[in-house]
Amino acid sequence: MLFDTHAHMDDRAFDADREALLSALPEQGIGLLMNPGCSLASSRAASALADRYDYIYAAVGIHPETAGQQPADYLAQLEQLAKHPKVVAIGEIGLDYHYEGYDRESQSVLLREQLDLAKQLDLPVIIHARDCTEDYLRILQEFRPRGVVHCFSGSAETAREVLKLGMYIG
Repeated sequence: MLFDTHAHMDDRAFDADREALLSALPEQGIGLLMNPGCSLASSRAASALADRYDYIYAAVGIHPETAGQQPADYLAQLEQLAKHPKVVAIGEIGLDYHYEGYDRESQSVLLREQLDLAKQLDLPVIIHARDCTEDYLRILQEFRPRGVVHCFSGSAETAREVLKLGMYIG
């Protein structure tokens, strides 16, 4: 049995054949699937898919690319979504400095707030970390969450630092 630990099945790219694809996964050896949210809407969609399929679990969170666009009460909304019995993590959250125009300070605040929520709820995290090594390592060392660093773009030395924190790399 395989466990797909990161699949955005609520993405519009799957609109035409989502149901057929999801129904076929167990026959193809995929017994578990983690569907992380990237916004409040996709977090709700991930939770809804988890309701409909026994083998799908969800994470809820705000992706760094939309930092600064979340409503003022987003943490309360994420906390409410996290009460769903099949929501098992906070994510996909993190930092992304790859593209021009992303506000690094907004991303940092967003990440810190969501890491604090994960700590309060005792949930692991799914961290998106691209081209931001020094900043995300410093924040992870401060919060010391459980979870996985996804979209890892660091060196072997950085990987060792992430592993020392007890986190996984994806």
